[in-house]
Amino acid sequence: MTTSFPFLQDWMDKAPQDHPLADLITEATGNSPADNFAFATVAAFENIIEALEKARPERLAGVRRDFRNARTFNNDLLIVRAEMVAGAKLARAGILFDFGRRNGATDPDLVLREMNLGIEVKARRLDGLEDLRDELAVALAEVDTKVLVTVCPDSQPLIIKADVRAKVVADTIQRVRSGSLGSAVTEVEQPWSARKRLLLKISIHEADNLPNGSLVTVVNGFWDSEPGPHMLDTEAQVLAALHDEQKIRQAQAMPTILLVDVARTGSAYIRSPRVWAQRLETLLPDTTPFVGVAVMVPSADDPDVGISLGLRSNLSDQDRAAVDELTRRLGLTGV
Repeated sequence: MTTSFPFLQDWMDKAPQDHPLADLITEATGNSPADNFAFATVAAFENIIEALEKARPERLAGVRRDFRNARTFNNDLLIVRAEMVAGAKLARAGILFDFGRRNGATDPDLVLREMNLGIEVKARRLDGLEDLRDELAVALAEVDTKVLVTVCPDSQPLIIKADVRAKVVADTIQRVRSGSLGSAVTEVEQPWSARKRLLLKISIHEADNLPNGSLVTVVNGFWDSEPGPHMLDTEAQVLAALHDEQKIRQAQAMPTILLVDVARTGSAYIRSPRVWAQRLETLLPDTTPFVGVAVMVPSADDPDVGISLGLRSNLSDQDRAAVDELTRRLGLTGV
């Protein structure tokens, strides 16, 4: 039995054939089971787009254009999806909103018509271990020898600088070519991190039985009590967005909540929504022009998303009333 996705298919009209969703749509519209990744992902986009089309916010055409112009799944498409999933959440709650004006305007991404409130959405990918694993895999694909390479850090880095990754990759490839098996440890200075020093152990093992060439795996876990260094670094990245000059101008134009998509920011997803809300409210400075800062962890196969919000303590009565109305209608976490 085949399935059609009319709202998504309409948005895909005139999109390039190599659009990041094209292959997933082909798989999902065939005989794929409803619980596989392709079907769940495509169905989630269909749900989101349907909610947006029925709400009919102004300037939806700009979002549709960004969707069609996406060239990569993990960057272009997921960035515009963050704005789409937030808008769909408002739409399902019956909250009237419009997408903000673009091209240098000071509008936030989402402007709530009846609450004198805006939401500015930011999505950023930061994952030092995944970056290193991917770059090692690409380099190893050029080597004839089949090996299993394991990467084991002594703590979980949010960021590994590009020059450090390049050196680790070069050293590892040299060891593979020379047949130097076993483990080697690299010490990495991280002055920007809550943990100032990182130890990376790279181990190389013979693996002639691997069917698809060499394999790179990451051996890691979650270290320390909450909030450990990794989460402290993640919090710092969320709060750093408060100092973005363009976003500050938007917050000064109207009362604005900064909503940060942290789904691809290290392991931010392991923290509970309630703890996120509590930490954000504790850390948010009273001097920021933003009404509050929130995080969300959207999943590609889920059309909805939970939001954790921390508010500035010195809000005006008018701003407090607007935020209270928003949180009541959305059921936001931990406010």
